[in-house]
Amino acid sequence: MALISTIRVLIVDDHRLFNDGLCLMLNDFDQIEIVGQIYHSPDTLWAVQKFRPDVLILDVNMPQMNGLDVAKDVLKNFPQQNILIVSMYTEEKLIKQFRQMGVKGYLLKTASAVEVFKVIEAIQGGQISFNLVSEKNSIETPPSGDYFLKTFQLTGREVDVLRLIRKGFSSAEIANQLSISIQTIETHRKNMCTKLKLKGQNELLKFAIKHEIGFNK
Repeated sequence: MALISTIRVLIVDDHRLFNDGLCLMLNDFDQIEIVGQIYHSPDTLWAVQKFRPDVLILDVNMPQMNGLDVAKDVLKNFPQQNILIVSMYTEEKLIKQFRQMGVKGYLLKTASAVEVFKVIEAIQGGQISFNLVSEKNSIETPPSGDYFLKTFQLTGREVDVLRLIRKGFSSAEIANQLSISIQTIETHRKNMCTKLKLKGQNELLKFAIKHEIGFNK
């Protein structure tokens, strides 16, 4: 009987509940060995060098270094590293960027443990796996969907304004884009600052960048 080789997995995700939950789920598979968990994305390169994982599981939306930057950094230093992105983002342009840079797989965070395991196994076997995210690509992305709205208690219109702030538009330009008054835009800005507990309206841009509102749109 042939021995089943163990697949060494490193998980990088700043959300501890998801990181720890994924670790627990994958530990149920005898073929998987979790060699490390990273919660601070700038530590990824160091962790890859230390643990030498077969598959690196990476989130997209992380502070300081997002998934794109981390993947580029890792593949620049370790071109053969297998990377699997597990994220809530479904933008085709973003997924295409990961694929073009050499990432081997992309899954939504709505995937089951079995689906994650199968993709890890496929990637380790030399395959490229983006099929599942294509099948589920009708799901809204967090900035415009229920996840983001419920998490930060923003309205759909406030997210629209925040997305345009992220693109560098002024209040007058945003008003023109959305066909509403500048006064209404200023009201949205003030309301978002109150909800998000931000000290000044300039902090909205920092918030939008940190949470990748309007990411690659």
